[in-house]
Amino acid sequence: MEKITQTFASKISIFQKRMQSFLENDSQSKSDEQDLLRQGFETTQDLSLIRGLAQGLPDDHIDRAIIIFSRLAMFFNSGILLENTDQKWKAQAFFHQGITELLKNSKLKPTKSAIGRTHPTGKQDENTTINIPNVNLMTVLKTDSHSILKKLNLNHIDPDNKTSCVLIKVTPDFSFLLFSVLPELWLHDHIENIRRALINGFTD
Repeated sequence: MEKITQTFASKISIFQKRMQSFLENDSQSKSDEQDLLRQGFETTQDLSLIRGLAQGLPDDHIDRAIIIFSRLAMFFNSGILLENTDQKWKAQAFFHQGITELLKNSKLKPTKSAIGRTHPTGKQDENTTINIPNVNLMTVLKTDSHSILKKLNLNHIDPDNKTSCVLIKVTPDFSFLLFSVLPELWLHDHIENIRRALINGFTD
């Protein structure tokens, strides 16, 4: 049992290190510039940009999931990356208003995020896992934003409960929770365009 626990912790550590490395390499702006981005952030539904989600991706499936998730920050108000850990889905990273951040694992040494500050929530292990239905890959499920964010202790990304939330399981190991303030009429088409791009991005 102890060996299984050590293997699990090692897997989480590897993912966190890859995510942190990507965020540090991908972000060249300073924190004050990124604060300005937050203030003036607007999502886009540009089809040419959506198609770009699947371009120039690495072969490694973990790196691919991280990069695609980060790119989705242009198209949604917020998002959460979930990783499958023995059928419990752990929140590993999130983006909000265009900025992607790593959720710190409380067992790891605290480090600064890509925008130069640690995530404001405290304990992560007990409040960052959820169960999701056993669905086919690339199936879109609509879910309640408030209950999901409360369960994951991430209420601060939608304090006024204004977003709609969809879940897309992109691989057996990774799922994306995507939050948008778009009205239902526009959101449906937007999600379908995103889903097609994700299929292209994760098809080898």
